[in-house]
Amino acid sequence: MRYSYLIAAGLLAIVGMASAANDPYNGLWKIDDSKSGWSDGNFPKNMSLSIQLKVTGDEIVYHSINDTNKEKKANTVDYTAKADGKDNPLTGGGRYNMVSIRRVSKDEYEVLEKKDGDVIVFAIWQMLPGNKTFVRRGMAKGVDGKAHEYEEFFNKQ
Repeated sequence: MRYSYLIAAGLLAIVGMASAANDPYNGLWKIDDSKSGWSDGNFPKNMSLSIQLKVTGDEIVYHSINDTNKEKKANTVDYTAKADGKDNPLTGGGRYNMVSIRRVSKDEYEVLEKKDGDVIVFAIWQMLPGNKTFVRRGMAKGVDGKAHEYEEFFNKQ
C-alpha cells in the first residue's frame, strides 16, 4: 500500500514538472509591431522588442531586449518574481526598479512595474487561443507624467 502512495506521489511530481515546462508563456517572444500601438500615437516605427520568459510554478524569469533605436545601446529589463503580488527588484528598467506579478487566471497575469513604490506601468498579459500569441494591455505613465494606454502583441518564436 505504501509503495502505491510513493508511485502516485512520484507521478504527480513528474506531471507537475511537465506542466511547468509546458507553460504556454515559456519561450522567446517578438513584438508584432503591425498589430501593436500606443494611445499617445508615439509607437515607434519598426519596433524591435523581444522577451524571453521562463515560468516554473509561480516563479517567472523575465528578460527583454529593446533594440529599436539601432544608434543606441539596447535597453534590457531583467527580473525573477513570484506571481504572488509582492514587490521584487527589477534591473535595467530605468523608469522603474520594482515589479509585482499576480496570476489572474491560467491565461492571464497582472503586472505592475514601479519606481520606488509608484506604479509606472500597469499591464494585463493575456495568452490568446493556440498559445502562439500573447498580448500586453495596460496603462503607462509617460516621462511627462501623463498616462496613456497601450496594446502590444507578441508572437512565439
